[in-house]
Amino acid sequence: MISQYSTKIYTLLLIVIVTVFVYMYFLVADIQQNLSKNMDNIILNTAKELAQNITTNLKADLHGRAIVSTFYKDEAFQKDISRDLSLLATSSFRYVYILYKDKRGTYRYLADGSHDEKGTLGQPLNVDKSRWDKVYQTKKGYVLHQQQLQSLWTTYLHPILCNNKVVAILAIDFSFEVPQHITKALTPLNRSFLFIFGAISILILLLAIEFYTNYKTRLRSFTDSLTGLYNRHYLRIFLEKNRIDTYQILILDIDYFKKVNDTYGHKAGDLILTGIATILKTSTRQEDIIFRYGGEEFLLFIKVQDNISLAQVVAQRIKNNVEQKEFLYENQNIKVTVSIGINEYPKKFKTITDAIKYADKMLYIAKREGRNCIRTEQKIYKDNQKLSTENIKEALEQNRVICYYQAIFNAQTREIEKYEALVRIIKEDGTVISPCFFLEQIFGTTLYTELTHIVITTVFKQIEKKGIKININLNFSDILDNKVYETIITTLENNKKYASLLTIELLEYELPENINRVKEKIEHICSYGTTIALDDFGSGYANYEIFKYLPITILKIDGSLIKDIADSEISLKIVKSIIVLAKELNIEMVAEFVHSKEVLDVVTTLDIEYIQGFYLAEPTQSIKPITKRNNIEN
Repeated sequence: MISQYSTKIYTLLLIVIVTVFVYMYFLVADIQQNLSKNMDNIILNTAKELAQNITTNLKADLHGRAIVSTFYKDEAFQKDISRDLSLLATSSFRYVYILYKDKRGTYRYLADGSHDEKGTLGQPLNVDKSRWDKVYQTKKGYVLHQQQLQSLWTTYLHPILCNNKVVAILAIDFSFEVPQHITKALTPLNRSFLFIFGAISILILLLAIEFYTNYKTRLRSFTDSLTGLYNRHYLRIFLEKNRIDTYQILILDIDYFKKVNDTYGHKAGDLILTGIATILKTSTRQEDIIFRYGGEEFLLFIKVQDNISLAQVVAQRIKNNVEQKEFLYENQNIKVTVSIGINEYPKKFKTITDAIKYADKMLYIAKREGRNCIRTEQKIYKDNQKLSTENIKEALEQNRVICYYQAIFNAQTREIEKYEALVRIIKEDGTVISPCFFLEQIFGTTLYTELTHIVITTVFKQIEKKGIKININLNFSDILDNKVYETIITTLENNKKYASLLTIELLEYELPENINRVKEKIEHICSYGTTIALDDFGSGYANYEIFKYLPITILKIDGSLIKDIADSEISLKIVKSIIVLAKELNIEMVAEFVHSKEVLDVVTTLDIEYIQGFYLAEPTQSIKPITKRNNIEN
């Protein structure tokens, strides 16, 4: 199949060719018409000269006599004139005759030099009187045209005057075959054009078929074959073409779907998936977009209108419709429920990946709270108000910035190998606030730089105290920010002994324009022994070119793939492909978002070095020194 780019080139080329040949075709037709017109003018001028000579000679022969009475009275004169006219008749000037109009307005013959269908003296001739009478009225010559398929017939009417009065009309009918000859001469060229047009028509037809096939193939590649919904392949295209801040994000998961498959079989599972897809379509509007996001997971983008709670309304409608639906499979009525997570404010997140992850986090909370429920960030806002810049400043001044730590385990030994530091702020009432409620407000300010310094300093204190490896999260923008970068380097300089125990997880991996400057700074950081990890790899927006520039030693496989790995064959294949890449590049891997025993069982069969997730250990404020006892049950 030809590519889209090639198709555009071929289409443009075809349009140019068609345009050129259409122009040439009409150019030849115009030439043919002009030639015919020019030949007509030549013959007409000849006819005019001939008519002028005839009338001059006729007047001389009449010797002042009345023309009509002379023709009737002098038979010899009439015959002589008819004979003279017949001598002028040729293949072109086929009819040469003289007519007059009687008192009743009927045109009658005086003389006829035609060889065929010869008129006799006094014989009436049926003519177009309105046009012939113009000669009597204007006393000027008049031309009558009759265009036929292969030839041109023309009648030239010339007035015969006596005392400045029209007494008769000399008519010369001429037809010529020059247009026919021109047509014959141009016939091969016209046939060539027809052949070319036929070939172009076939090409257009083939191209149209190719377009249609390409369209259907692309449509299939963007559509889930089972449910008919959009798939993950189309997600990136959708996000590139649409402003995410005009949507609310909703993620839905079928509760205990694996049990349905285990109990009734995969055909029953497919029946439920298609049924849920139908419910989603009927419960949403045309402007809402639905994706099959994972095995039994669906991602919805709800178009925002004036109602900010629209996603909640849609989610509740979907939940109710699912609860009321019974799926009949082999005389068994199967009922299912769904858990739904909502992100009502995607625009407050730096990237769309983060916005989707937050909706996914809401889904995770909904499932953890017992499933068959809807979780929105509004509930979090009720408990944890979004911090103002002043609140954050006070927290920094009052040492209410802390780090939570989530353990990262060895996938084979199930023992803790290291921790990931996650920044938190403690409100005055003791409420723990996650970074999504305060980082955005201070990003790019001195408060952000100060917060980064506190986090790095706090982490190094833990490293020194516990002798453990700890990861921290930074963005490319942090590395490029001179103040933040200076804070990192100063802290590393003051803690050279423990710098090798620090790993920086880069949260953004879209290549910045000044990648070489980033490379220089990262290499300087690595010169202290600090290692670099790439976070959230495989979420659908990974840029593989980054491995050419940065010394990546650890790859964290995105949780959206890991969490579905037990149920989604596609997720498993993607993870396996990432593993192959990492092994080729000699990079270690971490599988994050291990949230169930089923996921843990699959991950530990793969060649992945480390695992992390709520099923293994949740983030906690305090950590223990790593010992052989810090493990999970096999």
